[in-house]
Amino acid sequence: MVFEKDRRRFERIQVKWPTTVITSDGQFTGETKSLSQVGASFYCRELPPIGQEFRLEIQPPSHQPILVSAKSIWAMEQVPLENSGLFIVGAEFEYIAEADVQFIGKVIAQQKGKGGKSKSGSGKNS
Repeated sequence: MVFEKDRRRFERIQVKWPTTVITSDGQFTGETKSLSQVGASFYCRELPPIGQEFRLEIQPPSHQPILVSAKSIWAMEQVPLENSGLFIVGAEFEYIAEADVQFIGKVIAQQKGKGGKSKSGSGKNS
């Protein structure tokens, strides 16, 4: 039996930060599940178009919002909550300011240093 390896190159952490997704059709809110310097997964009740770029605003506690251009690369409905209408989306960042990359890196290092949940691997990022 062959197991697929975690394809991520960058450390990621589990965080629950409010998000706003802005598409050409409007905007809606969500909450992050995990975050890295190059991508995020987040929960939402509407889906951004798969493969199309959108704006994502992530609001860390006690910090200015992180504004990124992102592209959703996968999405699925959350099954455990019956009829929840809740989706989880995986997005990679197309553009993120260097200051925000550094901030996320610091948060990852702090959480990792405290024994927080983080995952890493090799290959595809997000």
